[in-house]
Amino acid sequence: MQVVIAHSQLNPGRITRIIESQTEALQKTPVKIITGACPDPERFTSKGAELIIIKELNDLEKKKYSDHEARQMLHLVHQKIKEHIHPDTVLHFHNLNLGKNPIVTYAVYLLAKEGVKVFNHAHDFAEDRPSNLTFLKEILTNIFLQDVNEVLYPRLPNYQFGVVNSADLERLVSYGVDRERIVWLPNPVNVKTSPENLDKAEAKSTVCQTLKLDKNKLLVTYPVKVIQRKNIGELILLSILFDHIASFAVTQAPQNPVEIEMYKQWIRFCADHEIDVIFEAGMKTDFETLLAGSDFCITTSYRESFGMGYLEPWLLDTPVVGRDIDYITRDFKEDGFEFPALYYKLNIPDIKVDFKDLNMKMQMEIISDLKSGRLSKQQVFEQNPILNTLFKKVTDSVTDKNKTIIQNNYSLKAYGNKLQEQYSRLGA
Repeated sequence: MQVVIAHSQLNPGRITRIIESQTEALQKTPVKIITGACPDPERFTSKGAELIIIKELNDLEKKKYSDHEARQMLHLVHQKIKEHIHPDTVLHFHNLNLGKNPIVTYAVYLLAKEGVKVFNHAHDFAEDRPSNLTFLKEILTNIFLQDVNEVLYPRLPNYQFGVVNSADLERLVSYGVDRERIVWLPNPVNVKTSPENLDKAEAKSTVCQTLKLDKNKLLVTYPVKVIQRKNIGELILLSILFDHIASFAVTQAPQNPVEIEMYKQWIRFCADHEIDVIFEAGMKTDFETLLAGSDFCITTSYRESFGMGYLEPWLLDTPVVGRDIDYITRDFKEDGFEFPALYYKLNIPDIKVDFKDLNMKMQMEIISDLKSGRLSKQQVFEQNPILNTLFKKVTDSVTDKNKTIIQNNYSLKAYGNKLQEQYSRLGA
């Protein structure tokens, strides 16, 4: 059996890390990776994978395409992917249904119709992003005269789905996918640095020295790429509420051009209002050392696919606090996971909706009022009692319990075994 793992690009980020873990977990299986771009090939070739760049797999520019253009692109993509497919190949494609390149989605559908064994690893969905769904319809329906649902969710025995949480499993069933063709495949959770070899106090001292932070304050890190759904405005608001006791850092800049402008506006806003959030901290110091040296990791995201940020820091003895996403954390809680301080909503005086539901302009106005004193911190704490205990010390017993659950339920070895099992089912 040969496995071809495919994704639009392998820039630093969540899915790239998952593919890296898959490559590591499949050491005994020949693995080929095809992708539109990869700035760090050695990350995969050093683990024994063959890396192939097919630039046509990259996200497609959202514009009007003529029938001729679309058919030419389809022929090229179909041909280039097929060159790497043999009768015993499983094509493991990540985020095929996100709608960022409808030509690739359709090409893989046609390959599956021809008998290619396809494992569609669905982390995110076009149904959650109206512009992506519109783009799919413009190309699949208007040009190729195809039913979008049939292309995204074909009823073929050689076409299986992998999902990272139980909510997405239920979603696929509601879309008409047979339950036996879906596997629940929670992401493996592992970190490069061994906690036994890393002293937390030493790690914090190193990070604070590098980032020029007060080591006597708590260090609170948000380990994400700053895209819209990560709700960075809320982190900035919290940084003001707790500026007397904590320093806040966020790890990565976005790479999507649409997201970059929003990101730059937040950076300018913080500079103009003298708000001391450290941006791109993960590029200024070692990522694992940053997580290990943090007193807390935090999340203010309002939508996730798996929720690695809720788990990974615990392996470095760093508790996770912040905003709860019930359809994500319910799976972890069912495993016995304990989250000491998560909240479902952030209330702002005289505002009727959750802070996360406000647009950027309104969020900035509220943060500006809080920074200037026009909005009092006390009022915000009164309306959100959970904030009073957000950074309360977490007991070692809770940390140890959560680490054990991760090691037992989300290990790389167990993940690799489950992948092999699914590939074998497809092969049969």
